[in-house]
Amino acid sequence: MNRTFHSRVGAGYWLLMAATAFLLFDFFWFHELLLTLLLAIVMIFEIEMLIHTQYVVTAEGNLQIETGRFVRKATIPLEKIMLIQHVKSWGIAPALSPVRLKISYQTEKGKASVLVSPKGEDDFIRCLMKRNQAIRVE
Repeated sequence: MNRTFHSRVGAGYWLLMAATAFLLFDFFWFHELLLTLLLAIVMIFEIEMLIHTQYVVTAEGNLQIETGRFVRKATIPLEKIMLIQHVKSWGIAPALSPVRLKISYQTEKGKASVLVSPKGEDDFIRCLMKRNQAIRVE
């Protein structure tokens, strides 16, 4: 059975959306067509990420990281996950909050990592560790 964890949304993301909405309205009001269209596209991406960012632990033993319809899903086999660390960072990631988990895992090319920000962080970690007891948590 699949288990879905939605992303925690930080105040910074809400502020970004508010600023984009304000500028969108401003450009629309002053008939700046090109800027209005550009910001409308940005706003669509922001809303899409807000609604559809989630982390799914599948019955097949994978962690699927979904960040909306316009961004490709990332799939990580649970047996490849080595380490989970609590981090605070800003930047572009499939995490909408600065309070994040850094998941380090093994790939064919070496090591890689991804940042996620699930609601119910403890349940998320417990769910991953239930499927792979070799995961270290720092």
